[in-house]
Amino acid sequence: MISATGAAPNPVRSGVFMMGIMAVILLLGLLPKISKYVSGESVYGFLIVLGAIVTCSTNASLAFQGAQGTDTLLAGVPLAVTAATDPFIGLLSGIILKVFIL
Repeated sequence: MISATGAAPNPVRSGVFMMGIMAVILLLGLLPKISKYVSGESVYGFLIVLGAIVTCSTNASLAFQGAQGTDTLLAGVPLAVTAATDPFIGLLSGIILKVFIL
């Protein structure tokens, strides 16, 4: 969903449309019925591959592209913190570096 909406001609409209579809699925109570046919392990594996291989590598290359001096530190530290902990703590580390240290 992340890649599909981001690559669409109008990403905002596509994201809203996808959220609308998900809202209908949730309101109609179809999610438990769908989950009987799709195993959780397959979804977890797909999300790990999507996050670790596709999203992280693409974002890392964009973050380091054209970085000079302290920008490299500003891109690298949150990336490492996110990989070691969770995205929220990585985001906080980037904000702290940008606002208070660099």
